[in-house]
Amino acid sequence: MTKKPIEDSEAFLQLIREWQQLEDKTIESADGLIKSSKNPLVKMTMEMIRHDSEKHKIMQQMLIDSLTKEAIHLSPDDLAPLSDMLNRHLEAEAKSLALADAALEKSELFITRYILSYLIADETKHHSLIGKLNELKRAAVFVT
Repeated sequence: MTKKPIEDSEAFLQLIREWQQLEDKTIESADGLIKSSKNPLVKMTMEMIRHDSEKHKIMQQMLIDSLTKEAIHLSPDDLAPLSDMLNRHLEAEAKSLALADAALEKSELFITRYILSYLIADETKHHSLIGKLNELKRAAVFVT
């Protein structure tokens, strides 16, 4: 008898649903801080956190839907047309990271460094996500 993958279990789905509820609380908290603060740096930070939490909820729902409605499909045909665009995007992200790193190196003010550090982390995440899509493209070729 083969063991059922954890992702198919109700316990896994419950964890994701609880996580979504925490994202709702984060969004609510961020909204409160945005409304109560007059400081543009605090407002911007909380808006970014709010936006990320909204994206997290969408991704979490995709996980839930992929297990309860329809599984996510990916074939070489889905990614092949994107190959050139993915490569160009990787190049652009790499260039963005280089510029951001150079700007950080030249900055001395705490707030400037704070914002640049956030941007660098976000650009690094984007670069990684595009790289993962490229890996999926290569893996999909071998699966079929």
